[in-house]
Amino acid sequence: MKSFKSYIIESKSADQYEVDVANHLNSMENVVAERPRVSAKYADVLVSLSSGKGPVWLEVKMNHTDNLGNPRIYYDGSKWDTTYTTPLAKFSVDLANRSQQTKDFINAISKFSDISRPKIPTTKGGLRDSEAVPLSVMKEYFKQPDVNRYIAMEGDVDIGKLVTQHYLEGKAEPAYYMQAGDDFYMIGRVNPLGLPRDIPLVSGRGNFKVRIATRSQFYEVQAEVKIIKMPNSSYSIKPGTNKKNPFESL
Repeated sequence: MKSFKSYIIESKSADQYEVDVANHLNSMENVVAERPRVSAKYADVLVSLSSGKGPVWLEVKMNHTDNLGNPRIYYDGSKWDTTYTTPLAKFSVDLANRSQQTKDFINAISKFSDISRPKIPTTKGGLRDSEAVPLSVMKEYFKQPDVNRYIAMEGDVDIGKLVTQHYLEGKAEPAYYMQAGDDFYMIGRVNPLGLPRDIPLVSGRGNFKVRIATRSQFYEVQAEVKIIKMPNSSYSIKPGTNKKNPFESL
């Protein structure tokens, strides 16, 4: 399990990569890119062209192995649910409610905590419920050597389809493009900026997982959504790349 410090380092690195990508786009005469101070309901970089097209959201991932979405879910004592309204959140809830692995986890944590109908919140405030499994108990539970933090998993899922739905329908405003590592992709077939038509789509299959992470003041139940192998793209907006810049011909 990663330490809290490692998460902070990764987060700072990811933020810097977003800045680097935005600055790289801004170095072009026909492109304006900014990182507005908005919530996670939006993608990372807002891009406009001098031709008048845009603004359009661009999602930025440092690596292909980055999580492509992490909606939170919770257990209310009888079923799994979520406050999120995204396609990824719905899939997470549906998976948790039908998974035998998740049912086994609820039975195990019930016995371990001595709570007959345990609640598994995913916020600090939710822990105030008298039937919620306390943070200290959850931490002790996961210290057991044979206990897995992943409480649900489904293999060979069309992650590309789910992620496309997530960015086109699940965000406050659609994100039509993604930079992942040194590859540039389209998210869905709508191309509002008129970029080259041979840019590959975000696609691929992978394992859809749900895990519990314990923090310093609360724990959270979240999805882990990763594509095992994304297609290669001949385009990139990574600073210093040797690939073609999809904005150069505009």
